[in-house]
This record gives sequence, C-alpha cells and structure tokens, in this order.
Amino acid sequence: RAPLWRSRAPAHPLLSTCSISNKELSELIEQLQKNADQVEKNIVDTEAKMQSDLARLQEGQQPEHRDVTLQKVSDSEKLLYVLEADAAIAKHMKHPQGDMIAEDIRQLKERVTSLRGKHKQIYNLVVKEVDPQVNWAALVDEKLDKLSSQSFGTDLPLVDHQVEQHNIFHKEVKAIGPHLAKDGGKEQNSELQAKYQKLLAASQVRQQHLSTLQDYMQRCTNELYWLDQQAKGRMQYDWSDRNLDYPSRRRQYENFINRNLEAKEERINKLHSEGDQLLAAEHPGRNSIEAHMEAVHADWKEYLNLLICEESHLKYMEDYHQFHRDVRDAQELLRKVDSDLDHKYSPDFKDQYQLELLLRELDDQEKALDKYEHVVRGLQKRGQQVVPLKYRRETPLKPIPVEALCDFEGDRGLISRGYSYTLQSNNGESWDLTDSAGNKLTAPAICFVIPPTDPEALALADSLAGQYRSVRQKAARSRGALQQRHEVLKAETPGDASDLQGRHLLAGLDKVARDLDRQEKAITGILRPPLEQGRAVQDSAERAKDLKNITNELLRIEPEKARSTAECKEFVQALPGSGTTPLLKTRVADTNRKYERLVQLLDLAQEKVDVANRLEKSLQQGWEALATYEKQLTQEDTVPESGRALDSKRQELVVSLGTQGLKSLSPHLPPFPIKALKTANFPLSAAFAVSHKCECFYFQ
Repeated sequence: RAPLWRSRAPAHPLLSTCSISNKELSELIEQLQKNADQVEKNIVDTEAKMQSDLARLQEGQQPEHRDVTLQKVSDSEKLLYVLEADAAIAKHMKHPQGDMIAEDIRQLKERVTSLRGKHKQIYNLVVKEVDPQVNWAALVDEKLDKLSSQSFGTDLPLVDHQVEQHNIFHKEVKAIGPHLAKDGGKEQNSELQAKYQKLLAASQVRQQHLSTLQDYMQRCTNELYWLDQQAKGRMQYDWSDRNLDYPSRRRQYENFINRNLEAKEERINKLHSEGDQLLAAEHPGRNSIEAHMEAVHADWKEYLNLLICEESHLKYMEDYHQFHRDVRDAQELLRKVDSDLDHKYSPDFKDQYQLELLLRELDDQEKALDKYEHVVRGLQKRGQQVVPLKYRRETPLKPIPVEALCDFEGDRGLISRGYSYTLQSNNGESWDLTDSAGNKLTAPAICFVIPPTDPEALALADSLAGQYRSVRQKAARSRGALQQRHEVLKAETPGDASDLQGRHLLAGLDKVARDLDRQEKAITGILRPPLEQGRAVQDSAERAKDLKNITNELLRIEPEKARSTAECKEFVQALPGSGTTPLLKTRVADTNRKYERLVQLLDLAQEKVDVANRLEKSLQQGWEALATYEKQLTQEDTVPESGRALDSKRQELVVSLGTQGLKSLSPHLPPFPIKALKTANFPLSAAFAVSHKCECFYFQ
C-alpha cells in the first residue's frame, strides 16, 4: 500500500515568506495521498490481471486484459508526473515529511516502470508463440544472463518485492518449456533443452533462497519490532516521584521475568542458530542474514540492559515511597503521643490512686519511646540513601552528577555501566550529558540514576528527629508534674496501711492487664492483614514465628498474673471491710477472664496461621505443576491437524496432570478446620479460598 502522509503544516511555518498557505499545503498533501493511492490501486489491479493472462497463455489460451492493463500503466505514468511535481513543491515548502514523500514516489515510479517491462514480456509471448522466427536459444540465454545478475535485498520490503518479481520470472521460464520441443533440429534441441533445464533449476534455486531469506527476515523483523516497542515503553515511562502506579509496573515486571523471559530468550537464540545454519549452508543472501542477526543481537542486548535499569528504578521508587510512608507513620504516632501527654497525663483533677496509675502508664510510655529511638535513627540513616526522584522531572539549576545503570551505545558515544557523568539537561526521555573528558553525550534517561542524597528526605528525617526529641522532653515534664502533684496529695492524705496495700495490689493487676492487652493487639495485628502477595508462604511462616514469640511472652506473664491474683484474694479474705476490696474482686475476675480469652485466641490464631501456611504451600505447588504443563503446551510448534490427534494430545496432558499434579500436591493438602477458623471470628484470607479452589480443581 502507498504510505499515509500526515496532512499538516510545516514544523516551522514562516507564513510571511511562503508562496502558499498552510491550508493550501495541507490540501496539496491530501491530493498527493489520493493520487498515490490511485497509482497503488492501478499497480495491484494490473498485476492481478497480468497474472491471470499469464496463466491463460501457459494453458495455450488468448489473453483477455492486454489493452486494459496497458491503459492502467499509462494512466499511472501520467499520475506520477503530477505526483513528482507536487512532491517537489512540498519539499520546497519544507514539509516535515518531504523527503519521505519523494522517496515513496520514487519507489512507486520504479514499480510502474517494472510493471511496463513485465507487460511487454508477458504479452510478447503471444507474438512469439505465432512467430516462426523466434530465437528460443537467445531467449534462454537472455533469461540466464538476467538471472545471474540478480542479487538479494538487504531489507524486508525489497526482498518482498524480489519475491514477487521472481515469481513472475519463474512462471515466464516455465512458459518457455513447451515451445522448445518444436524448435530446431535434434542435436540443437538437445543442447537447448540442457540450457533450459539449467535455467529452470537456477530459477527454482533462487526462488527457494528468496523464500528462505524472506521467512528469516520476517521473523527477525517481528522480534526487532517487539524489542523496539518494549524499549520505547521503558524509555517513555515516568520513573520520577510523581508516578504512584509503580506497584502495577513491578507486578508486570515480575510476571514477565518469571513466565516469559526464558521463552523469549529461546526464540532469540533460535533465530541466531538458524542464521548460523543459513550461513554455514552458504546462502547467497549472506549480507542480509548477517545484518539481521547483528541487529537482533544488538537490540536483545539493549533490551536486557533496559531490564537491569527497570529493576533498579523500581527499587529506587519503592524505597523512596516506603521511606515517605514510614516517616508519615512515625510523625502520626509521635503526634498521638504528644496529644496524650497534653490531655491524658494532665495532673489536674486526679486523686492519688489515679496519679499512681498514670505514672505507671507513663513509665511504660517512656520505655516505648526509648525503644522507638532506633526507629527514628533508622529513618535518618535511610534518608541518606533515598534517591532524589524529583530531580528526574525538574530541570536542575546547575549540572548534577548521575551514574549509568547499564551499558548503552548511543548515536553520540558509549555509556558504560557504573561510570559517572554530568547531567546538563533532562528534558524528555533523553538526557544530555558530558563525560569526565567533557565530551557531549545523549542517552535515554532510563539508563541513569541521580545518586543520593535527597534534600527533602534529609529534611524530613531531621524534622522527625526534632519531633521525637520534643516528645521525649514533654514526657519528662509530664512525669515531673505528676510526681509533684502525687507528693502533695500523699502529704495531705496519708491514709491507713490497708488502703495503701490495696492500691499497691491494684497497681500490680493493672500492669498484668496492660501486658495482656498488648499481646492481644499483637495477635490481632498478625491475623488481620492479608498475606503479602508474591511471598505468601514466607509471610505465613513469619507470622507463625511471631505467634510463637507471643506464646513465650504469655508464659512469662502467667506466673506474675497468678501471684498478683493470689495476693489480692488473700487481702480480700483478710480485710473484707477495706475500701479497695470491691474493686479488687472485680479486677481479679476481669484479669482471669482476659487471660483465658487470650489463651483461646492464641490457640486459634496459631491453628489458623498453620492452616494458611500449609494451604499456601499447596497453592505454590499447584502453580508450579500448572506452569510445567503450560510450558509444555507453549513448546508445541503446531496444533495437531486431525481431530483424533488433538483428542489424543488432550488426553495425554489430562492423564499427566491428573497423576503427577495430585502426587505433587497430596503431601501438602491439610485438613480444613473450618469450625475452628469461624470460632476465631477472623476473616479467611484470600489465599485460603484460592487454595481450596485449587485443591478442588485437581481432584476434578
């Protein structure tokens, strides 16, 4: 088909100096396209009619379309004169596609010229057929000379054209054969037949070589197109801080690496191996084959380098956004603690017992703040490693250093992995840089990372550290205020010994209750979030380990709980009339119930996590088994032609899947304690449902 040219104004219109307006130029381009389409249509129609007449001639019949095809060739030549003039105007007006238009018209002209030559060859056969003076020997020599002068194209469109041309040529050669038996004497005819057989064999060999070359170049071109699209997609992707869709990109990347990369590499290697075989067989299209082999190899190497860059950028984006999320969470936690210090730990309107309770809670809070200091320091350390992604979309005020993530051979020089360069401009998907020697380079932005540090990340980490210090200081001031008020109340109301002992026992029960509450929150935190995608087996194993730690902590709390409740019971029996006795009875009962409920919850949680772990292992085994058969299916070159062969292949896979799949899965399929999981009153994970579905699939 004739190429489509955009109807648009020049890239840099200067209306004051142009002889025609942008609108007129647009109309000119539309007319160019229309005329080119007509020439293309004439060529296709003429070739079809000529092929039909050639077939009739070979069968000894008269042609039907001689005059019609000749008229279409003449009409096309007239249109080409108009096209050449219009193309010259478009090029003179500096149309952005002027050179492309001129080249396409030149190719159309070559095709029309070739078409006229074919017309003469085909329809001259009619004349020669009735002409008793035809020199068939000279015609065979002419065909041999023409065949020996033919070469092989270096690009696919040219080879496609050569295939079409040679198909016509080969039919012409075959059409000569029946006439040779009628010409010349026996000895002369024998020599002519030998020469003709040489021509026919050489034509068949060239036809085979062209077909092989066309097929190989087409498959190389398909891979080159795919690689080009993949490279463009990665080069045009936004790797800056503004892109929040990076988790989706990570999933696509992991899916391709795990499922498709190996198969793609096998296809690339197969192309290279087939190219080597063609070269070893001394295929006459050696230059074209080598050029396509080198192009596929170079683009594949570039693609692998871009995959390295993509992996690095995804990690930088994940680290960047995770750091900012962690800082926000830490800031929110410190703000909550700060608010509690302002309101919950105020000494106003509190009695002596309430102050003692607040002091104990504040003591726990300060211990937690002490432990939280390593989180703040860790964020400060991570802040120094955060990549400044914002600079990827903002023009730097001054040249900044960048580091190459891969090797890349550009139009203006070679980029080497690990080397440092200076970024001069980062507009678009390509960056302008200079190397250590001052040489100017241009390369895709994906090939580079702007190394740490990120001023914004450092400022956030420093702000968090300041917020942490402020909260620590406020906690110290709150403790001082509570202690001061407690001493005042203690001096005003000394109280009797039994009340002091009762408050001391209540404080012990409160500490046990707080410890139990912390463990309950920890269990809930383990069960509530869904298992992490991509590492569900490891995640469930880690949660089982965390529950084991909670079990050990509960074993540590139990003796303290038993001692505190026993002391409270002794106090209640000894002093039933004390003012703290009713409260002690209630707190003892609450503490025992809370402990028993926590033990039950822990047992159910451990059972649920164990079930999830076994089911995730089962699911993983299932995916691995399915992947084996998916790969086996992808390696089938062709679908069986007959229905019987197709049924046989399907049955073979079903039997193999049913036996091996169940055998690999059966050791990992656990019982289903649905009742226990429902009793735990926690939602079933997605992995549980999918695993159960997977198990049912295999049994079916």
